[in-house]
Amino acid sequence: MKVLIVGAGAVGVALASSLLSSGAEVNVFARGETADYISKNGVARRGLFGDMDFGADRIKVYRNYSDIPTAMDFVIVTAKTLANEEIAAALDRNRHIFHKDTKIIIGQNGWGNVDKYLKYFDSDRIFCARIITGFQRINPGTSNITVHTAPVLLGSLFGADESVLKPLAEKINSAGIPCECSDELEQALWAKMLYNTTLNPLGAILRCSYGKLTENPYSVAIMNQLIDETFAVINAYGFKCYWENGDKYREVFYSKLIPDTYKHRSSTLQDIEKNIRTEIDTLNGCIIRLAEAKNILVPGHIMIYNLIKAIEAGYNYTE
Repeated sequence: MKVLIVGAGAVGVALASSLLSSGAEVNVFARGETADYISKNGVARRGLFGDMDFGADRIKVYRNYSDIPTAMDFVIVTAKTLANEEIAAALDRNRHIFHKDTKIIIGQNGWGNVDKYLKYFDSDRIFCARIITGFQRINPGTSNITVHTAPVLLGSLFGADESVLKPLAEKINSAGIPCECSDELEQALWAKMLYNTTLNPLGAILRCSYGKLTENPYSVAIMNQLIDETFAVINAYGFKCYWENGDKYREVFYSKLIPDTYKHRSSTLQDIEKNIRTEIDTLNGCIIRLAEAKNILVPGHIMIYNLIKAIEAGYNYTE
């Protein structure tokens, strides 16, 4: 199995290590410090599900898509959502990376990321991954798995047969990270949107772990408002979701999801601490755009969004 991972951040490095341990041929598209580090030191995984190390001789790093010599079986996109337009266009320009059965898997936060890829590729080639495991990058080639609450889910938003992803799921599974194929990716991705838009930015603003947010009645009130506003959008569009309303979701949110990820510090907070742009536009920003199109009021999301943007405005970004 030949896999190209686009985006060697915490998730990408963890998946690269996992797939290498399962015998896949792993290629990484990266640039700058990350490309330099992995080319010299390889990749490693730490934390939950076991530690593993692979030297530079085990992984191929490419800085230009044109340098990739052969077609891949799977192209997994784990880069920041800000880069999707650039990545989709680059993949289209470099069709030699694809054979007739190559699948693109979008493993990012947010909703609507597939739209950038649908401009260039048929929907039966594009799949998604729901990842609700916590990763933290220790250095450019090492990822630490900090928390886990549910299996990685692989599937399609367009009715394509998800079983074509079974070989990939089996390799991720055999590396210790629970992974399975699912025909409920829309429900799974909206479950993740509920989770991420409620926790990521608020944890970043208050500089605390997910669990700490539940110990303060004021932050709990904010989270409850965000959940209810998100459900107003979900119901207005008729998106598929595991829960009927905010009350049903909160039963799981406070009893399982938060306890399972109590110590996790959000990727939004990690980005802010590194002075790089966050993915707020594909999280709460997406909720705001969807709400505006249906004349739904989402003042909580707007306030959270503006606060993150205000924090970002104080930094000189390292893209």
